[in-house]
Amino acid sequence: MALILGSVSAANVSCGESKNTPQDVAPLFSEVAQKAGINFQQTNGAEGKFYFVEETGSGCAFFDYDNDGYLDILLIQSGAFPYKPGTMPEPHCALYHNNRNGTFTDVTAGSGLDKYLGYCQGVAVGDYDNDGFDDLYITGYGGNHLMHNEGGTGKFTDVTEKAGLADNAHGARYGTSAAFGDYNNDGFLDLYVCCYCHWSIETNKTCATPDEKPDYCTPDVMPPSTHRLFRNNGDGTFADVTEESGISKHKGHGLGVVWLDYDNDGHEDIFVANDLNIAFLWHNNGDGTFTNVSDVAGCAYNSYGQEMSGMGIGIGDYDNSGRESLFIGNFSEQPNTLFKNLGKGLFLDVSNEAGVAIPHMQYLTFGCDFIDYDADGWKDIITANGHVSVYISETSAGVKYREPRQLYHNQGNGTYALVPDRLGALSIPMVSRGLAVGDYDNDGLPDFMVVNQNDPIHLYHNDLNTTNHSILIKTVGTKSNRNGYHAKITLHAGGKRYFSEVHSSSSYLSHSDSRVYFGLGDVKNVDSMEIVWPSGIRETLKGLAADYIYTVTEGVGVSSKVAMTHRSGIAST
Repeated sequence: MALILGSVSAANVSCGESKNTPQDVAPLFSEVAQKAGINFQQTNGAEGKFYFVEETGSGCAFFDYDNDGYLDILLIQSGAFPYKPGTMPEPHCALYHNNRNGTFTDVTAGSGLDKYLGYCQGVAVGDYDNDGFDDLYITGYGGNHLMHNEGGTGKFTDVTEKAGLADNAHGARYGTSAAFGDYNNDGFLDLYVCCYCHWSIETNKTCATPDEKPDYCTPDVMPPSTHRLFRNNGDGTFADVTEESGISKHKGHGLGVVWLDYDNDGHEDIFVANDLNIAFLWHNNGDGTFTNVSDVAGCAYNSYGQEMSGMGIGIGDYDNSGRESLFIGNFSEQPNTLFKNLGKGLFLDVSNEAGVAIPHMQYLTFGCDFIDYDADGWKDIITANGHVSVYISETSAGVKYREPRQLYHNQGNGTYALVPDRLGALSIPMVSRGLAVGDYDNDGLPDFMVVNQNDPIHLYHNDLNTTNHSILIKTVGTKSNRNGYHAKITLHAGGKRYFSEVHSSSSYLSHSDSRVYFGLGDVKNVDSMEIVWPSGIRETLKGLAADYIYTVTEGVGVSSKVAMTHRSGIAST
């Protein structure tokens, strides 16, 4: 990797060394939310009654709702609970349009997102009707909502009832993470929705600390719920196939979900992180049914045989093996879990060997994702931490309610080192939940944002001063789903191979940039890039220059090419 002053190498990250120059002590990321025009504070509405839903928090999304090539932002608002109409301004989500100069404008008013949608939790992003514009599915307690994008105008229409997604029969159910994916490869996005449990104000239980202070209960006091799978009918409506698909055979406190073809058989599978239940790995049988194979695949429990307190999920090829592995956020005094994809349908918990277990033990991780923050071609990890027990510091030594974010640097040898310094605002203790990754200013370095409980949103701009190169790929399906979700991209550059699927939602309650990001180190050109589309169409592209954003259309090849914005040390053209 080629770095100029102010960079972080694998060596100095692992040892915490510094050259003691101003550039070397400058933070890797700067927190720029207010500077960027984002004035949003998430609130969970807590008033001392310890309603369980208050602590599960809310998420966020990077997505380009108007197709101008720059990521816009959706922030999910839980709001007052329970909301009483007429007693206060309606709590609602917030939509911010990217001004393409590092700032955003609040365009929530009149968007259709400026109304009360219930106690909102998470968001999934996908063009479910293939009209070329990303739609939204917002989850929460009191009902989920499908919001149709009206042609990139900034207007969204609630089509939940019309689409057959109303959940009126399940008023006590609340949804958490959700994700769009095409399980039958028909070119239309289906929808998986995690449901945590059946809960209501009337059934809420308040627990207590050892010295009898009221506190939030652990999830095992509430029965887990059946998750739901909806098949896209291709006409703007969905059918609930939870029963016939086999999804109803297992229940879990679902918190995180990702689609992935873990065994490379051409059919998208589903991994679900459950809270104090075994994780689900729903194997797609190719006939419209799924079987949970997490136990035999090695990802149901951690290496100690424990059920994980699974929160968020990061997915990525961290070891450049050509297979995507899974990173699971966990409770404090449990290790975060890295499941290495061994191939042949098997995973192995390598958390201890990889160095991500012990540094986490005092923290509770919700949002998490892979992020190649230094563009060296090796995927690093970012975690958003924050506890659920208000009085945890009184009962567990060294564990706090408010916690800093953590950044793990990929050493390029299968291990990670916790980045010890230059963290800036990342080191400020917060109670964090949702996290999303995306290069919002198109400068070739990934940024990220974090939702904090009862505090302002944090938007972290990547300030690393590096000469490393990168490439961004946006996929547009024609025979496949319009987003190109599940397209498999293999890239060869500088004698190395890189791999990624195109993903929808991941992390916790959130959606990261669906454009595929590849850091290339000091390599300036891509030798070849192969894309295998969900339809089965294969395309090979050659001679792509680094530091560009490419739109690749199924059956066409490169349909547009835009230079990344200038950053220090790199000319953008």
